[in-house]
Amino acid sequence: MHSEPTKVLFIGATGYIGGSILVAFSQKHPEFCYAALVRNPGDNTAIEKLDVRIIQGSTSDIRLIESEVSEHDIIVNCANADDLSLAKAIVDGLSRRVAGSGKKGTRKPMYIHTSGTGVVKDQPTGAFQGGKIYDDDNEEDIRSIGPNQPHRNVDLLIFNAGDTGAIETYIIAPSTIYGTGRGPVRNSTSRYQLAPHPTKLYAVIHKMALPLQVNGMIRIALKEKEVLRVGAGTNEWNNVHIDDLMDLYTLVLDLALSDTRIPNSSYARFFWGSAHTHVWGEVAKDLAVFMYRKGLVDSDEVKSVTVSEYPELIGVATNSRTVANRGLRVLGWKPTGRSLKETLEEEIDLTLSQTLR
Repeated sequence: MHSEPTKVLFIGATGYIGGSILVAFSQKHPEFCYAALVRNPGDNTAIEKLDVRIIQGSTSDIRLIESEVSEHDIIVNCANADDLSLAKAIVDGLSRRVAGSGKKGTRKPMYIHTSGTGVVKDQPTGAFQGGKIYDDDNEEDIRSIGPNQPHRNVDLLIFNAGDTGAIETYIIAPSTIYGTGRGPVRNSTSRYQLAPHPTKLYAVIHKMALPLQVNGMIRIALKEKEVLRVGAGTNEWNNVHIDDLMDLYTLVLDLALSDTRIPNSSYARFFWGSAHTHVWGEVAKDLAVFMYRKGLVDSDEVKSVTVSEYPELIGVATNSRTVANRGLRVLGWKPTGRSLKETLEEEIDLTLSQTLR
């Protein structure tokens, strides 16, 4: 008698991160059966080409999500890291599966969630503020993150669900992501459109700061004809190439599918997606040189501004310092992608091509 294939549900498969991870998982495990929640019917064909079943709906369709989740073994959420209702629906759906009201599988259900290193960001002054470097291989570091930090309420819900023992939860928190994606729909961060009104733009950046950071700087520079930074521009973040992030997700999936290496504590199943470090003022300098050379700005100098003047720059005004020792040491993650600086001209061209459409 043949066992049923593992069923995997993706939420966020049309996005830059989610689409890339879907491709990575389907290449590593073509024997799995994949489904994806898709809001826009216009994206169906691209997703179906990967032999993925379409579930038509949005992340606000809570009852639909809970029902579909209860029918799957593995849930991968690469949608909004701040959507508490969505995360709760996933947890509730998996709990239904465990309780038997949904279809039971042969393995403990798994939830792989995408958070972000913005969970440890500080005040948006544009200045290096020192402070703690958070190590994901130190559970106390992860436990010590304040409850009012971005993404934290969602992360805490997932930690608590994982500690019940009924659901295996994994959280991956990427830093600044760059590079051309591998997904079927959106393959560059520049495909995300920013709201024109500063207040609305602030809200968009707050929710989607990771994929919009570099491209947000480029868009503002195109509009203002000069590259801007916040304050002294000495603030630090980590970064990761999308290809390396795909590798990390795959390694986490390998861990989840293993029989012997799975940590008991949900806090030991938390992974920073941080490969390298950059200073935002240095990124601004490089952008100014490249964009001036292309005739896109009026000077190769960088102008210092405040967040109150340009709230859309809040995503590049803070410090967020993390080290991915759990991935690097425990999983054997080996980032090999090009550096952020090496991809900046490509990011400029991609952003420009989308802006001109």
